[in-house]
Amino acid sequence: MERHAPEIIFKNCDSSAARRVALIDVPKENWGARPAMVLDIVDRVMYQSLVDRLSVGLIGDMSPSVFGWRLPPKAPKAGMYSHNDLQWDSYRTHLGELAGEYGVALRSDLVSFFASIPLEGVKGGVEDRSPKNAVSKRLFSFLDGVDRVPERSGLPQRSTASAVLANMLLQPIDDVLDHYASSGARTFPSGAQRRSFARWMDDVWLFLTDASTARRAQVDLQNAAQAIGLYLNSAKTDVLEGDDVAEQALEIEHSAVDSALDVDDTEPLEELIERVLSNPEKSNRTTIKFMSKRMRDNNVQHRHHDLVSTAPRMPHGADALALLFKQFFTTGSLQDWLLYYAESDWAAFEWSTAQYLRMFPSARKPKAATVAFAAEALSNVDTSLPLLAVAAQRMSAWDPPEARAIARDVMRRTSNPHARRVIALAAMNAGEGRTSVRRWLDSEPENAVTLAMLEKHGFGGLKVVVDYAD
Repeated sequence: MERHAPEIIFKNCDSSAARRVALIDVPKENWGARPAMVLDIVDRVMYQSLVDRLSVGLIGDMSPSVFGWRLPPKAPKAGMYSHNDLQWDSYRTHLGELAGEYGVALRSDLVSFFASIPLEGVKGGVEDRSPKNAVSKRLFSFLDGVDRVPERSGLPQRSTASAVLANMLLQPIDDVLDHYASSGARTFPSGAQRRSFARWMDDVWLFLTDASTARRAQVDLQNAAQAIGLYLNSAKTDVLEGDDVAEQALEIEHSAVDSALDVDDTEPLEELIERVLSNPEKSNRTTIKFMSKRMRDNNVQHRHHDLVSTAPRMPHGADALALLFKQFFTTGSLQDWLLYYAESDWAAFEWSTAQYLRMFPSARKPKAATVAFAAEALSNVDTSLPLLAVAAQRMSAWDPPEARAIARDVMRRTSNPHARRVIALAAMNAGEGRTSVRRWLDSEPENAVTLAMLEKHGFGGLKVVVDYAD
């Protein structure tokens, strides 16, 4: 969009505030929720562009012991971020090496991190680290606009731009960690000089040789957090000693599982499955995703029936579990399971229901009850965006005439531009005429860029990403 129609972004930069958003609740472990939002398309590109422009000043000097959503430690360039998959691998490796060397570790995170971030603190940090100009001014007006969205606070979640600003804000936390870290920095294979701590956004690890020093560090970290308007999560703060250090760190690092799978030994993976089943609500998303992928890649079906029956207790892992179930179970049994799940009290998060609906590919029409479930989700104006998107796309493939009929009806009853865009695009793929699609999209300024794209390409059917359609 920036290459073909940069004037759209320029025009938005000349405006103020933020356009309308769609609110979603993404589950996290132990039935918590991340209050996220879907930003307007143009707002999202503009927001990222503004932060990219300022990124070297904001996080260019970040410690190499901090991972994720960062610029490379050497010769950082504005907007050129390290790939997060590589960052995660480095983070896991660093934790594993530190756990093998130290007998004490302080582990903690911050309470409701993104939602609790004070925007005045963010703006103050940007002012301290970058020149006051049109870029920072427009960034501030956008953040002020987002802050006025009811039921949401802090920075917009699931956004690289927000993650950059959050990393900038956490510099006082990094300063405390660096102060307590061992004085001897190590040179790792990448050449980066790292200390005896690791931070992945709000997840913090500090490795030491003495428990009393760890507790002193905990107090100083709490004071540093409070100074920027945040709080340590006391329920997730622990000082680990002895074997617990390696056990907890390796739960994230998971190297033992991969090493064993390299020689066709599935026992460590089976032990990991047992741990997840023993405490599904509190098993973290990272562990569930790791477990599910290794089971799929190595065709390990250890207790897979128990995972199906336990899945409702861990809605935060639905995206990973849906892929696992799709591979190991028949389509018919999964349809019965989905319909039962969706009607139960366990289905408190539509995000999770949406992930499970994706178990049924576009190319094969499921049984009537599953189609009816998707049709009902599409016709309900209160359906959240994740479930609406899956239902709309699947209905456009499973039953085009019905999808068109529902779209015409629901367009009279919904005004949210994000929902209208999803329904209009699905209806177009189902064969709806361009006159209706143009009228539906032209009614809100937020969908002007989508309409311009369709006009440019002659309203041809849009290609659905294979991973989403299948």
